[in-house]
Amino acid sequence: MFAVIFEVKPRPERWDDYLALAKLLKPELERIDGFVDNERFESRRTKGRLLSLSTWRDEKALVRWRTLAIHHQVQEKGRFEVFEDYHLRVGEITADDCPPTGPAVAQQRFDETEVGLAKAVTISELDAAPDGTPACSDLAQALGVPPAGGAGVADQELFDSIYSPGKQLLLVSWRDAAAAEAWRPGRVAAGAPRHRQVRIIRDYGMVDRREAPQYYPPAGAGV
Repeated sequence: MFAVIFEVKPRPERWDDYLALAKLLKPELERIDGFVDNERFESRRTKGRLLSLSTWRDEKALVRWRTLAIHHQVQEKGRFEVFEDYHLRVGEITADDCPPTGPAVAQQRFDETEVGLAKAVTISELDAAPDGTPACSDLAQALGVPPAGGAGVADQELFDSIYSPGKQLLLVSWRDAAAAEAWRPGRVAAGAPRHRQVRIIRDYGMVDRREAPQYYPPAGAGV
């Protein structure tokens, strides 16, 4: 199974346009053979930055989505008109303690990004408390995640679900897979988070396009 980790910051004046594009693509996305799920989260650290996390059965499903004409058209509009910045990572899920019904977690590729600082990420999701509020005040601390810069952690960031109020997602970027695998998440009194580990295969954004599957000139290149 594969995950697409898409962090995007729409231009403030184009926020409604971003939501309209997401709404336009939703039925097309759900029709793709091999699409599993998609959820959006909002960053607590950076105002206006969103995380779109999607899961796919295999790489062929991703190719079907990437080569869909309307997807390509929306990509172009987003890149040149709507997005202030974005960071996209594609990876293979190597561990999932609560996989969806259906496809098993079986690795198909064993390569990793050559340009990305983080070679692996862990995704920890914790559902809301019964009253709809966050079930944990400091998820990173509760799970025992080392601070950025220590024990192989390149970065960590907390997000709040847009679709499910109170649900939290902790995204931790690790410098190598060994560091991610060595981490053992602590227990959370409020519930049992879902943990996934992803080996990053492609890592690119608006400026660094070296691992992008299609060519666009780097943002700000003057073309």
